[in-house]
Amino acid sequence: MNNILQNKRSLAFALSSFALGIWAFVKVNSVSGPAFEPILEVCGDSSIDPSDFPTKTKYHAYEPIVGLGIFKILVCLITQFLLELRETYPEGILTWGGVVVVSLPVGLLALSEAGRAGVKGPLKYPTFIGLLYQLFGISVMFPMVWVPSYILGHGKQSAPITLIRIYTALIVSLPALVLTTIVFSASTDSYLWTVSAGILGGPILALMGIVLWKDKSPEVLPTKENIANNIKAVKKTYSVIMTLSFILWCYLVNVVYQSYDFSLNILWKDVWVDANASVAFMTVDTIVLYLAIIIFVAYRSQGKALKMILITPIVGPGVAEGWAFCSLEVESLEKQLLAISSSDGDMKKKS
Repeated sequence: MNNILQNKRSLAFALSSFALGIWAFVKVNSVSGPAFEPILEVCGDSSIDPSDFPTKTKYHAYEPIVGLGIFKILVCLITQFLLELRETYPEGILTWGGVVVVSLPVGLLALSEAGRAGVKGPLKYPTFIGLLYQLFGISVMFPMVWVPSYILGHGKQSAPITLIRIYTALIVSLPALVLTTIVFSASTDSYLWTVSAGILGGPILALMGIVLWKDKSPEVLPTKENIANNIKAVKKTYSVIMTLSFILWCYLVNVVYQSYDFSLNILWKDVWVDANASVAFMTVDTIVLYLAIIIFVAYRSQGKALKMILITPIVGPGVAEGWAFCSLEVESLEKQLLAISSSDGDMKKKS
């Protein structure tokens, strides 16, 4: 009976998240599709050499090399997309920065879960899912693919992942912050800006996770030392992510104060009602991604999901999510540590 109820609960959460991803797909296409069509047309025109692209079109130059061949059109499109965000101040930095804040802990989570013993399905392949994020938007693919994949195919929650995966996941999560800083501060006429924009929205960031391709958690029972080391590593890496998320969140709050004096009605008008295609796209991305994370956390612990929501306005979504992800992982590891300690105690009594 309990298994039936658990299966129904899992299916309900998975379907809810999938439906949210479908809605996001329809919405982002409706707000950005008409604006992106002419850009895609010229980006896909093979008769236009990339070196002549700015002179033969009205669009910004792009660097095809960072598209690694097959993603050249994507890099061309995302360069124009990021240029519009950069030139639309403050809405552009607020919406892009919002997605960065919300997604920073997600990168750590996704790479960690991919290496857990017993994991199945798309969850095992974060590089593939990362490419889907770049192609269709994280607000579409995270709720449509990642969350249902986790619910239906996650590994053994009591099985700690390798320390190299924990720390590598942190390192892989950092370049997006550096590139975002460049894209929203460097001159848009510079080659540095063009390359950074192409990398930020192209395939390279998603492919960085491939360094963990062969890293897997051992199937053998973990030791107390192994679990204790994992707990320390998890706390350290999430602390770094939460700190960076909080700094960016404070910056964004300051921009809102300086630009809108916290007038949320005017802010909403600029980021949604009267927003251009790129800003509206990122507004959907930010909101839907956060909602999908709530679904994921609520599946694991409704109490933590509620607390995450309550502390978000105070510390920002990145810190709230990082706290939830970290506490869920640490609790699972501590339960396993307690079980091993109890088992050792029983063996000593018998001896």
